[in-house]
Amino acid sequence: MSGDDSPTTADTDAGPTDAERLLDTLVDEGVVRERADGTLVCSEGYDATHDVYHDTYGDASEELFERTVAEVFDLPPEAAAERIEQEGVTRTHLVTYLAVKSELDGSYTRGELARMATMVEDLSPDSPVPDGVERLDDESYEAFLAEHDRAVVTVWKHHCEPCRAVKSDLDAVLDAIPDGVAVGGVDGVACPAFRRRADVNVAPALVVFADGDGVETLTGRFVPEQVTAACDRAFD
Repeated sequence: MSGDDSPTTADTDAGPTDAERLLDTLVDEGVVRERADGTLVCSEGYDATHDVYHDTYGDASEELFERTVAEVFDLPPEAAAERIEQEGVTRTHLVTYLAVKSELDGSYTRGELARMATMVEDLSPDSPVPDGVERLDDESYEAFLAEHDRAVVTVWKHHCEPCRAVKSDLDAVLDAIPDGVAVGGVDGVACPAFRRRADVNVAPALVVFADGDGVETLTGRFVPEQVTAACDRAFD
């Protein structure tokens, strides 16, 4: 979203001094925090706000997407559609912009908010899907299930204590899945389409698929013995 009070995907106008000022603002307002090692990450408060906006706009219809862009940037609907097309604005950009705006107490121009949203996007956390599990999203999970007649898809979330508990025993959980069963994982917040298909609204979760159909589901802090039993029922 650009500095001319309209959405875009990149910022080319802000000089170093302005960029530093805006980054300091993000830190001072609690959107971004500095780790002990000096690296910057999004705060948990911002992540929670981002999740709320993502649930609303992450997979918004084209009509809702265009209408929201028009309202946020005071554009006529036809101009919003044209700007989205020309500048490649995505729902991700819109969600980040709205979350940043919501978290800030000060008064900022649309251009400043857009540049700060771009900075925050660069600080977005890594996927909560753990290493060793194939990362899927709403664009790839269907092909994954089509390719594998026996599959397990796990669902994860940032800032999730039960997720951390399952990850602490991840090797045993993965060992409980039979050989030959494909294993993938999704960021539950970022994959609303998968969650609807699997009828899953919590994390962590584990869904066992047979021939593309979800036939067993575990939610909450599941353990290896539960995974073994779910797979036995699904593939018996």
